[in-house]
Amino acid sequence: MLSFRIYGLFLFLLLLSGCQKANYTSIAPPWEPDFKIDRSENAILKFEEADKKSFPAKGGIVMIGSSSFTMWRTSEEDLAPLHTINRGFGGNTLPEVIHYLDRTVFPYEPSKVVVYCENDMFGKKPKTPAQTRDAYVELTRQIREKLPEVKMYFVSLKPSPSRVHKQADVIKANKLIGSFVKKDKNHEYIDIWPIMMKDEKPDGSIFLKDSLHMNREGYERWIKVIKPALSK
Repeated sequence: MLSFRIYGLFLFLLLLSGCQKANYTSIAPPWEPDFKIDRSENAILKFEEADKKSFPAKGGIVMIGSSSFTMWRTSEEDLAPLHTINRGFGGNTLPEVIHYLDRTVFPYEPSKVVVYCENDMFGKKPKTPAQTRDAYVELTRQIREKLPEVKMYFVSLKPSPSRVHKQADVIKANKLIGSFVKKDKNHEYIDIWPIMMKDEKPDGSIFLKDSLHMNREGYERWIKVIKPALSK
C-alpha cells in the first residue's frame, strides 16, 4: 500500500511539473535600442518577394538570426533531407529578430525553430550577457504564444577571433541562455563552441579575413553538430 501511494505521489508531481509554464522573468535592467528596429526592412522584403514566387512548404525548420545564418547560403542543401527555411538577416540583434517574427517565422507554421544571433553585445550600445539572455527569453515567449508546441533550438554564440576581447561575456551569455533552455519545455541547446576552438583559442583557420564570419570549413563543422541535433 505504501509503495502504491509513493507511486501515486510520483505521478502527481510529474503531471504537476508538466503543467508548469516556462519562467520568462527578466534578470537584468531593460535595454532600449539606439537604432531603428526596422533597419533590415530590405532584407525582409526580399524574403517576401521570394515567397511570392515559391512559398515554402509548411511544417519545416525555420532558421532565424544574424549573419552566420545569412551567409550560410547552402544551408538547405547542407541540411537536406531536412526541410529548412533560412531567414537569417545580417547584422541584426535579437530585438530585430523579434520585430520580424510575423514575417519570418509565423507564416511558415514551422515544426522547429533554430536561432543563432550574436551581435547583441557588440553594438554601439551593447547589451550585458544578462540582457542578451533576457532578449532571447522574450523571443522564446513570443514564439511560444503563437506556436506553443514548436520545438526550439538555440545555437550557442560562437568564439570569433575578432571578438576574443569579449570572450568572457560570450561564455557568460551562453551559460545564462543554456540554463534557461534546459528548464524550458521542448527546447534544446546546440553547443558549437568545442568544434571551433584550437589550443583553447578560436581556430582562425575556419574564418574569413574579417576573423568574424566563417569559411566553408567552419560551416562543415557546424553541419556535423547541427544536423544530427535537428534530425532527432
